[in-house]
Amino acid sequence: MKKVLSLSLSLSQRVRMHVSTFVEAYARLFSRYMGEEISPSTVLKVTHAVIAFTILVFSYGNVFFSLLTLGWFIVALLDCKKAGIV
Repeated sequence: MKKVLSLSLSLSQRVRMHVSTFVEAYARLFSRYMGEEISPSTVLKVTHAVIAFTILVFSYGNVFFSLLTLGWFIVALLDCKKAGIV
């Protein structure tokens, strides 16, 4: 008689698993482009800074929104600096 092991994951565990799989694949792609091994956390920090900068560039219509995104970009850069990326 065969015994079957069944694992049932909750929705949050499945989402966490899919996100971590995506982030690891994204880190491998980024590592190929850079030519050296880069950790997933480093890739996420750099991506965060790039997204903040992109939104900052396109937020030229409203002064308050521009200042808000400038603050976001500065926080993202400080996070990269704290991690030793910059």
